[in-house]
Amino acid sequence: MMLFLASFLALYFELVVIRYLSTEVRVFAYLKNLPLIASFLGIGLGMILGRVPKGLKRAFPIFAAELFLLIIYADRLGLTHMPFPNLDYYVWGTYANVGPPLFQMARFLGTVLAFIALVVVFFVVLGGLVGEHLAVLSPLSGYGINLAGSLAGIAAFTLLSSLSLPPFVWILVGFVAMVPFFFRQRVALGVFVIIALISAIPQPNTFWSPYYRIDLEEVPPPPGWPHPAAYLLSVNHDYHQKPVDLSTAFMARYPLAEPNHSARETYELPYELVRNPGEVLIVGAGTGNDVASALRHGATHVDAVEIDPVILELGRRYHPERPYDSPRVTIYVDDARAFFKKAKTKYDLIVFGYLDSHTMLTSFSSVRLDNYVYTIESLREARALLREGGSVVLAFATGREFVYERLFATLTSAFSTPPRAYFTGYDVDGVVFLEGTARSTQPGHFRELTATLQSARQTAIVATDRWPFLYLASRTIPRSILWVLVLFLAGSGLLVHRMIGLPSLTSRDPMHLFFLGAGFMLLETKAVTELALLFGSTWVVNAVVIGAFLTMALAANAFIIHRPISRRTAYAGLFVALAASTLFPYSTLDALSGPVKVLISGIVVGLPVLFSGLVFSRSFRDVEHPARALGVNLLGAIVGGALENVVMLGGTPVLGVLAIVLYGLSWVVASKQRLETAQPSVAPVETHAS
Repeated sequence: MMLFLASFLALYFELVVIRYLSTEVRVFAYLKNLPLIASFLGIGLGMILGRVPKGLKRAFPIFAAELFLLIIYADRLGLTHMPFPNLDYYVWGTYANVGPPLFQMARFLGTVLAFIALVVVFFVVLGGLVGEHLAVLSPLSGYGINLAGSLAGIAAFTLLSSLSLPPFVWILVGFVAMVPFFFRQRVALGVFVIIALISAIPQPNTFWSPYYRIDLEEVPPPPGWPHPAAYLLSVNHDYHQKPVDLSTAFMARYPLAEPNHSARETYELPYELVRNPGEVLIVGAGTGNDVASALRHGATHVDAVEIDPVILELGRRYHPERPYDSPRVTIYVDDARAFFKKAKTKYDLIVFGYLDSHTMLTSFSSVRLDNYVYTIESLREARALLREGGSVVLAFATGREFVYERLFATLTSAFSTPPRAYFTGYDVDGVVFLEGTARSTQPGHFRELTATLQSARQTAIVATDRWPFLYLASRTIPRSILWVLVLFLAGSGLLVHRMIGLPSLTSRDPMHLFFLGAGFMLLETKAVTELALLFGSTWVVNAVVIGAFLTMALAANAFIIHRPISRRTAYAGLFVALAASTLFPYSTLDALSGPVKVLISGIVVGLPVLFSGLVFSRSFRDVEHPARALGVNLLGAIVGGALENVVMLGGTPVLGVLAIVLYGLSWVVASKQRLETAQPSVAPVETHAS
């Protein structure tokens, strides 16, 4: 029971820290999986030690308080919008750099590494708790309980997140589960209570969705108007959108009221170009501005697609024009890309609202929520939904030329004609792209950018499903990320060497488990990106992939307990499944029904995990020190997490190739270790089955 609870805590707090830290300190939303691999490092070291050092356990409340209080008060400490020192990766909402470049880099690296150090220490304790209780059980029984506890931790946090519960609940649940391990330390229990109470301090007009922290602020209405005419909505401390009243009655009475006046031309634009629209599709519907405009201009029906259920509900409750109450509107809580694949209706007008994410899809991947919406394949799917003479209006606002150039080039490739592009100035940097019939009408009050973007089209990188990085200036790993990774990996190596010694690690433990961990991490990233293309970039996909992977590992472990197979057979199945998964054309599943698509895609991404689990459990069965071996496996996952960044160079196919290479290294090392430990008296048939 205690091993189950310790394993629950390790995975549960891993998800809590990743989500909370990336929300409150924004650079961690773009450093992708760094908090994840830092937690793996801590858990791995704790398990390798096999216990929690007494001094560290006594000091644990201090480290826990430092970590969570720094997260809670990050905004007041000026950490929330700390900028990246380089501009090769676009980040929403960060402040301008101040001071010499060396100072900027030092501040950035110092802050990031300080947080990571706290994360590592926090999880060393949790990993040590797992190691202590794993040591008293047989390897496979202990591993099975460890997997079950980890799966329960993921399920618990996924449930809390899906219910849109705030961090106070996350922290409270975690610290309550920690009480059995610290019930004799009254100071620790007191600190846990204080952290929970501080996190529970009410924050008016703050909401939590499965994706974001959302803050809604009312804009005072003009004198004489009886209710709010606009709101400002922020996500993760960054401005995101503003629900505004653009009704005929309000604008006739207050034509210059802000922010309504500034927003009017942008939201009216599609209907200046497309008169009397019939069927309208709006992706990125948000709180409802685009939907309200479509209704005002006589749309017969509007399909409104929004991925975030809380943003949608806030629009339903607070938008001044109440567009979501109209019987002419059908609401879909879904990813835009997923909706394109499922839609059966043909549309006269498709509007891409200001569909820009402020976060990553998952801890395992560098792909943002909206990346797959702006690829050439996605835009072709949107084009296929147009009726004869239909139009597409795509609005975006970043202020980065390379993003506009990429969108222009990608639209040109998708529609076989260059779009017309206009600078609207909405939210300072707004640009709108027109395709289809709308291209033939020129809005005279906006400056045209078509010629400028056309001249840059030949050098612009087109966004594809294989390389969907809309916000990355070029095929490169941003220098800020590289520096952090280099320093983190170097520091991790020194820490491992000081605590357990690198030479003993390589000589006394089954090092092929290290490569299994690295390969498994890449498999997880690969599965998330592939299923995001099939089912949309939603939090459900992340939870299903992680849960399915642990379930497969649990099934493999149970199989090995009851019916052992040879390591050679397990490796053979693994390489066949890896090759099939890497070469499989997932796009062929789009035409299938939902249940069939789920079944086939689950089999394709799950089989490599099943065989990987068989290899691991077969090897883990015979280890002398289970906690140490499992820790080595987690340290391998750190390397796999760092290698995931290579995807920004070679695109998503590189994940499968790297996974095959890492599993190949695992097989080579395992074979060498088997030969070195083989005894002369062992019969050939037994050697074959080892």
